[in-house]
Amino acid sequence: MTGGEAVLLGLTLGEVFTVAGTVVSAVGQLQAGANAQRAANFNAQVAFNNANASRLAAAEDARRQKRLGLKRQGANRALDPDKLDLLEDSALEEELAVQSLLNAGEVKAIGFENNARLEIARGKAAKSSAFMGAATGILLGGASVAGSLSFGSSTSALSGAVRPGSIINNGGISNFSPFKRSFTPILS
Repeated sequence: MTGGEAVLLGLTLGEVFTVAGTVVSAVGQLQAGANAQRAANFNAQVAFNNANASRLAAAEDARRQKRLGLKRQGANRALDPDKLDLLEDSALEEELAVQSLLNAGEVKAIGFENNARLEIARGKAAKSSAFMGAATGILLGGASVAGSLSFGSSTSALSGAVRPGSIINNGGISNFSPFKRSFTPILS
């Protein structure tokens, strides 16, 4: 350490800024994920409301259609009461029109509900992604700080010895071999 470096809790000023930046970045990612999930949930609620409105509108349109059909059937009976086959055909056509309106409203409502479920899934994915991004940032920031820590004058003896799988602890540095299940001391 040179004379111009500030030390806080054993960390240089640069390391402190790295830690602070990592924490702020992680919190920001978590907040962004939570905000994305809230927005997706809001969009889902709007889509569910649209589905309900579609069903209500279809029911009202069907009610109007049925009323108009009854009026037409009454007018047909008044004109020619002897043509029962024509009256029966007319009644069937009117019922088909009513059912078509209800079906169209239901299809539209199902589309809105599917969009709502998709929004909910997007929100969950955004939250999970933010969590993973924050965790990755914390791990990378920690690795950056750990990589910049010095171990006194004996660090030159480590050149090439510290590699993935190295364990740094209070007792020094050891390389762990998963196949041998053993630790080989590098620096103690």
